[in-house]
Amino acid sequence: MKRNLHPLDRVIRGVIGIIFTGLALLNGDHIEEPILEASIGLFGVLNLISLFSGWCPIYHVAGISTCKDK
Repeated sequence: MKRNLHPLDRVIRGVIGIIFTGLALLNGDHIEEPILEASIGLFGVLNLISLFSGWCPIYHVAGISTCKDK
């Protein structure tokens, strides 16, 4: 897996991942639909994985790279 995410892109994904994962885990009774809650949590976790790995599978399939090659 070659990195395809710019550091700024990774930071944005990290913030989104923390917010969405926290929303799914700590929502109380605000989200009453379990499928929606699981989807939000999964979206958050996938963004956190992209943050730590520096690689996005969607970018890979689309042929996009925001990472500057050295």
